[in-house]
Amino acid sequence: MKLASIWSDFIGTYSRTGAGFRVFLGFSCGLPFLLRLTVLDLWLKESGVSNTVIGLFTLLHWPFALKFLWAPFIERMDFPLLSRLFGRRCGWAMASQLLLFLGLTGMAVSDPRSSMCSLMVFASIVAFADGCQDMAIYPYQLDGAKMKMFGPIAGVFVFGYRLGMFFAKSGTLYLAHYLGWNMAYAMMAFSIFLCTFFILCAKEPQNPQTEQGKRIEKMVKSYEKHPSSRFEFVRLIRATIFECLVCPFRIFMQRRGWKSLIAIIVLFRTGDMVTQKMVKPFFVDMGFSMLEIANVVQVFGTIATMFGGVLGGFFIKRAGILKAMFYTGLFHAISCFSYVILSKTGHNLTALYVTVFLESVTGGAVATAFIAFLYTLCNKNRYAATQYALLWAFYDLSGMVCRTLSGIVADGLGWTRFFIFVPATFVPSLIILYFLVTRKRSTGAKNRALFFR
Repeated sequence: MKLASIWSDFIGTYSRTGAGFRVFLGFSCGLPFLLRLTVLDLWLKESGVSNTVIGLFTLLHWPFALKFLWAPFIERMDFPLLSRLFGRRCGWAMASQLLLFLGLTGMAVSDPRSSMCSLMVFASIVAFADGCQDMAIYPYQLDGAKMKMFGPIAGVFVFGYRLGMFFAKSGTLYLAHYLGWNMAYAMMAFSIFLCTFFILCAKEPQNPQTEQGKRIEKMVKSYEKHPSSRFEFVRLIRATIFECLVCPFRIFMQRRGWKSLIAIIVLFRTGDMVTQKMVKPFFVDMGFSMLEIANVVQVFGTIATMFGGVLGGFFIKRAGILKAMFYTGLFHAISCFSYVILSKTGHNLTALYVTVFLESVTGGAVATAFIAFLYTLCNKNRYAATQYALLWAFYDLSGMVCRTLSGIVADGLGWTRFFIFVPATFVPSLIILYFLVTRKRSTGAKNRALFFR
C-alpha cells in the first residue's frame, strides 16, 4: 500500500510541473553546452592534443561564466526589433540562437591541427551566446511555479537538458564517425533552430518590475528626450549599475548563513566537474572506440542520467533541498570509485556499463538537487535572472579552475590515483551541508525561509 501511495504521489507530482514545456526549455539549454566542452574535448583528443591543453581549453568558458554582467540588460531591456515582435525574453533568446548558429558554423570551418586560434575564437562566441540564451530562458523555468515544486521542476529541466546534451553528444559523435568532425559541427549548427521553434511556442513570462527599475525606465525616457544632457546619462549609468549588479547581491547577503551557501555553490560539484572533463579522454586511453563511447556513454549514460534527475526531483520534494543535496552528493562520491575499477580492467564493456550507470544516475540526482538549490536562493519577484547568473558565476569560477587543472592532475597522478582523488573533493561540501541540515533542525520550521526563501 505504501509503495502504491509513493507511486501515486510521484505521478501526481510530475503531472503538475508542466513537464512537456519545461523539457523543451531544458533541451534548448542543453543542446549547445557540450558542443564547446566535452564534444570539443573529444575532437581535440582525436586530433592529438595533450590532456593538459584540453584542460586549458576550459578557459574559453569564461564568457558563459561572466553572463551576470549582461544578465541585467537581458532582464531590463528589449532586443531591437525581435523583442518588439515576439516579447522581451523571446527576442533575446532568438538573437542568442542566431549567434550560436554563427559560432558553431565558425567552429565547423576550423581545425585543431591547422587553425587552433580560429577554433578558440568561435568556441568563445558560442560560450557567450549560450550564456545569453540561458539568461533569456531562465524566467520561463519558474513562471507560475510554487516553491514546493522547485525540486520536481528542476528534475524535469535536467531531463530536458540531458536530452539536449544527448542529442548534441550522440549526434555529433555519430556524424563525426561517418562524415568527419567539420561536417558534424556544421550540421549541429543548423539544429539550433529547433530551439527557436520551442521558444516561439512558449508563452512570454511575466516580468516583475521593481521601484528602482521603474525609476530607471523614467530616466531612459528622459534621456531619450534630452540625449545631449551628460548629467542625465551619468545618472542613468549609475542607477543602472546599482539596480542591476549591487542590489541583487546585497539582498542575497541579507540571508542568514549566506557565506556557507556560497561555499556550497563553489564546492558541491567540484568532483563532478573534474570527472566530466577527463572521463572522455580516459575512455579513449582505455581503448574504447568512438562508437562504443557513443553507444554506452552517450546513449545509455544519458538515459540513466535523466532517470536519476527525475528521481532526484521527487526525492527533493519529500526530503527537502539540503538533505537531498547531502545524500545525493554522498552517493555520487561513492559512485566515482567505479572508475578506479575500470582503470584496472581496461577495455571491458561490462565494467563500462556498470560504471556509467552508477555515475550517471547519481550525477543526474546531484544536478537536479543543485539547480533546485539555486532556484530557492533567487528572489523570484526581484532580480531573479541576475541573482541566478551571479550565483552561477561562483559555480562556473570553481568549474573553470577544476576543469583547467584536471588535465594537469590526471597527467601527474595517472588514471587510477586520479579517480581515487576525485571522491575526496566532495568532502568539504558534504561537511557544510551536514551542519546546515543540523542547524535547520535546531531552528525549527518557523525559520525555514532563512534557508529556502
